[in-house]
Amino acid sequence: MKAPEDLGRRERKKLMLREALIESAYNLFEEKGFDETRIEDITDKVDVSSRTFFRYFSSKEDVVLDYQEVEHDEVIAALSARPAGEPILTALRHAVVEVVNGCELGSYGLDSDRFKILKHLIRGHPLVCARNLERTQIRQASLVSVIASKMGVDPAEDIRPGVVAGVLEFAYSAAYDVWKDLEARSVLYSDVLDDIFVLIEDGLNFSCQG
Repeated sequence: MKAPEDLGRRERKKLMLREALIESAYNLFEEKGFDETRIEDITDKVDVSSRTFFRYFSSKEDVVLDYQEVEHDEVIAALSARPAGEPILTALRHAVVEVVNGCELGSYGLDSDRFKILKHLIRGHPLVCARNLERTQIRQASLVSVIASKMGVDPAEDIRPGVVAGVLEFAYSAAYDVWKDLEARSVLYSDVLDDIFVLIEDGLNFSCQG
């Protein structure tokens, strides 16, 4: 994506309007709740029509998940840039935690409050969860491709890139389950995510008692 300064005036205005719609939506989700927020409520805050909203988004769920596309692209870039020869799970861990931490602390246009709302909706709201799952399945192919390239294997003949890619969604989900109970203590989601990856790297085949 081009930087705003590299865009023409018309493109900059469209980008600013898009961001204004996202900002309005997140503010209303926090104030009123996701289900109680109507498309008209979002557009009224920006003083545009509902028709304008649908030029940018197909639904409220897509407004929430817009950030996920940015995060995915940044993870792909960060993973591709990891050093050659680095163990693949370690490379994935560093790439993902770096990007998520940046998002959580205000990079990529996402402030900390918006990040929290996003995570709660993705993991806790049925419609958002379902839409996110659809998008995750679509994004999976590009992640598998990068992982396979880093490993030097053909994903059509080697199942390991697909398995490693699947670990990421597990890590996201497991980290959220822990973090939601720690959030009030200002624990960062990215720190919990890092801990989850460490457990996965070290192996989860713990000894059983009895």
